[in-house]
Amino acid sequence: MSLPRRRLCRGLLIVFEGVDGAGKTTQVRLLDQHLRHAGYDVVCLKEPTEGPWGQKLRHLAQHGRQHVSPTTELEWFLRDRRDDVEQNIRPALARGQIVLLDRYYFSTMAYQGALQLDPEAIRVRNEAFAPPPDLLFILDIPPARGLQRVQQRGALSHFERLGYLERVAAIFAAMRFPYLQHIDASAEPTLVQERVWQAIAPLLAGKAAGDPATAPEDMT
Repeated sequence: MSLPRRRLCRGLLIVFEGVDGAGKTTQVRLLDQHLRHAGYDVVCLKEPTEGPWGQKLRHLAQHGRQHVSPTTELEWFLRDRRDDVEQNIRPALARGQIVLLDRYYFSTMAYQGALQLDPEAIRVRNEAFAPPPDLLFILDIPPARGLQRVQQRGALSHFERLGYLERVAAIFAAMRFPYLQHIDASAEPTLVQERVWQAIAPLLAGKAAGDPATAPEDMT
C-alpha cells in the first residue's frame, strides 16, 4: 500500500557541500530514497548543470583551466547557476517540492576562493539571485582521504590536487551560517545519513501541511 503524498507549506532547499570525495552524491541519493519512501515529492539537482555553461565548466575539470582565468571561471559559474535557479530550483520550490542539490554557491566560494578570489564577495553576488538553502550540509573529510576515494573511482579531475583541496577545505571549515551543519563524513555512508536525517526531521515536521502525521518517520 503506497503512502499518502506529504505536502509542504512551501518547498525546501537542502544543499550538500564538501571537497571531492566527501560523499555528497551518495548522501543525496540516500536522502532522496528515504524522502520518497516517506511520501515526499523530491527533485535532485547537481551543479555544474548539464546546460551550456555547465558543460564549459565540466570541460575545464576534464582538461584543465588552460588560459581561463579565475574571474572568467566565476562568471561561467554564475551564468550556469542563474539558469539553474530560474529553470529548476525556483519552480520546484514554488511547487512545494524538496530540492536536494549536490553543490551550490558555497562550492564556488570555496573553490574560487582557493584561487585567491574573495569568498564573501562571491556569496553576495550569488545571493543577488540565488535563494539561500533551508539547510546546508558540509561533509567534512580530510582532503587526502577524499582524494583517495576519488582515485579508487578512477575519476580524478584537474581540480583534484591535494594542496588546492586543502585550501578549499579550509574555506569550507570556516563557513558559519544559521542554516549550516558540519557533519563528519569519514564514517560509513549509512551513519552519515542517520546524522543527516536527524537534522532534517525537525525541519520537515515544521513545514508539513495537510498531513495528519507531520513528523517524519525514524531512520530504521
